[in-house]
Amino acid sequence: MIRDMLRLAIWGVTRRKSDIIATLHDLGILHLDPPKSLDITSPQLDRLKLLRGKLLGVLEALEWTGWATLKESDISHARYSLNLPFDDIVSEISHSLDQFSNRLGCSLNERKDLQDLYVKLKNAHEILLHFHSFLRKDISEGYYVSLWWMNKTDMAEALTLIRNEISRIAPIKTGEYMRYHPYIQPDREMLVAVAVNEQFSEMVSRIMESCNGALWKAPSGYERENILATSDAIEEGLNLLPEKRRELESDLKNTAQIWGPKLAAIYILADEKLEEIFLGKMAHSLGDAFLIEGWIPADELEKVLSSLRENYGSDVFVQWRYPSAAEWNDVPISLSNSNLSRPFELFLKLLQPPRYKTTDPTSAIALFFPLFGGCMVGDVGYGLLIFLLGFSLRKRSQNRICNDLGVIVIFMAIWSIAWGVAYGEFFGDVGHRLFGMEPLWVERSHAVMPVMILTIVMGAAHIILGLFIGLYEGIKTKRRHVWMEKTGNLCVLFALIGALVTLKGWLPQEVFTIALSSLIIGLILLIAGGGIGGLVESMGAIGNILSYVRIAAIGLSSAILALVASKFIDVFGLSLLGIFLALSVHLLNFVLAIGGASIHSARLHYVEFMGKFYSGGGKDYKPFSRGREFRWRRG
Repeated sequence: MIRDMLRLAIWGVTRRKSDIIATLHDLGILHLDPPKSLDITSPQLDRLKLLRGKLLGVLEALEWTGWATLKESDISHARYSLNLPFDDIVSEISHSLDQFSNRLGCSLNERKDLQDLYVKLKNAHEILLHFHSFLRKDISEGYYVSLWWMNKTDMAEALTLIRNEISRIAPIKTGEYMRYHPYIQPDREMLVAVAVNEQFSEMVSRIMESCNGALWKAPSGYERENILATSDAIEEGLNLLPEKRRELESDLKNTAQIWGPKLAAIYILADEKLEEIFLGKMAHSLGDAFLIEGWIPADELEKVLSSLRENYGSDVFVQWRYPSAAEWNDVPISLSNSNLSRPFELFLKLLQPPRYKTTDPTSAIALFFPLFGGCMVGDVGYGLLIFLLGFSLRKRSQNRICNDLGVIVIFMAIWSIAWGVAYGEFFGDVGHRLFGMEPLWVERSHAVMPVMILTIVMGAAHIILGLFIGLYEGIKTKRRHVWMEKTGNLCVLFALIGALVTLKGWLPQEVFTIALSSLIIGLILLIAGGGIGGLVESMGAIGNILSYVRIAAIGLSSAILALVASKFIDVFGLSLLGIFLALSVHLLNFVLAIGGASIHSARLHYVEFMGKFYSGGGKDYKPFSRGREFRWRRG
């Protein structure tokens, strides 16, 4: 449910302003509501914003992501350790942070240089490896070997010129003085190795350069007296560099583990100080008094009053009131749900918050989402695996979102097991084969129609609930066209349901007359409330109900795929191949089942159900607090 909010005005004497602000910060209840035209700037704010940006930059450079595991003791230690005047704190931390950033930058640059060097050495090694036998033979025989980048046409011309020049200088058999070996790179670039007698080395360089050739060079620091020695040096470097990289990575990781929590704690303190300064600047000064305004949940009022009165007595005066209807769009939204349904608030985090005084759909989602998802899975074996997955998310993660997700998965697992008992499925028909498991209701692979009818009935109940909520919203907000459209839709749906059950003979024929009257009333209300658009919405509501057939369709496909897995055992027996194929199909089916069930169940809520009443546009409740959750994400 959406909590009732109060508009709070806190009057205090100016000499106690800092103390009152600190108390409000500790309470962590007041949602500040600064005027839209308020423009607060100060040297303090600017310095803190710069410091906060530096801290976040260093944390990102350290690749530290332990915000969810940050301990309160880390923050408390930083808070008491930095008990200095404001200007001294900021200046000292900023100076130290600059020095730390410089040292960290050197380490990061070194890591990048090592990575770049490794890539260069690896590429060079691959090239020289191709020429290795050629190089070893020619260099051992006293030839001078050089490598050149050039295209195929230029290479042919250059080699011809070299042969002619050698023949002119030494008019004997050319093959005794020159050898070459071409290599075409994957990107079609040509690399050619030329081996000549030492006396022709300068001539070869001159001709190759005149033919647009570019001399291949080893990475800096690995050049040796000949290419073969260069190759050995490169290979040695490739063997040594990984160890250097591991040592550097280990040092950076240790640095992040040691300094990450400390810097994050300082970041949070800087953020808190920013808020305190902001609130101090925002407070309206009225001579010897000041005024702070904002919103608090109504059930937190007594806590605020008792704390302020206990600490400041007559130095503080508090006024409060409920918001008027004209202010509802500006009231921040705070949700309050039971421990069982609270994790399902996660679905609303993907949308804009609901508006004040509207309906919070969390409880309905908590009921129907796992019900629909479990119906699609409908297998005891898969349900147990889903339960283990949810339990693992709860136990192994300290992140609140993962914990909430774990609870949602566990609820879906429970319903999957319940539906699996109803369908008599345990990894398909494995339960029947091993211990004679029978369906409590029907075997869905052989009873498609009953399952489809059931899903349509569940869909109708879901849609009708959404329409009733929409009707309630329309009446509460006094929007005539809304409540008339929702009422008209309900009348049309009740008319169709009544007509169907009458035709099936489940109710007396007199009910058909009532259904016809309901249809006429519904059509009148639809036209009066929304004109032709109302009639279109009514048809959409009927189509929405039919969308719930996907629950049966997805469940049936999952059941058939589970049976296919068992067939591999029938065909191949308990052989390694048969077990492997069966487990592979079950794994695939499990992934598809949990993914399809989650996605389609969510779609039925977002589109079919919540589309009947939900309208976002609310403002998040962000109390002025020392709480650190997601604080680091703010700009």
